[in-house]
Amino acid sequence: MSDPLPMPSPRAAPTGAHATLRVGDSVALEARITTGGLVAVAAIVSAALLGSAVIVQAARRGGEVEQA
Repeated sequence: MSDPLPMPSPRAAPTGAHATLRVGDSVALEARITTGGLVAVAAIVSAALLGSAVIVQAARRGGEVEQA
């Protein structure tokens, strides 16, 4: 006797985010992003904020004149 065909595994629920922006009745924009994409965007934003903080701090320090 042969083995019955294996049952396909159920699909996992999609992870990530989905957003829809509607402007009036005629314009609709949709965006989807995965969890990995969200992490990448968070890393880019964090790096930009930390980098700009360093630039601002260096600019403030550059204007001061030390006197001995």
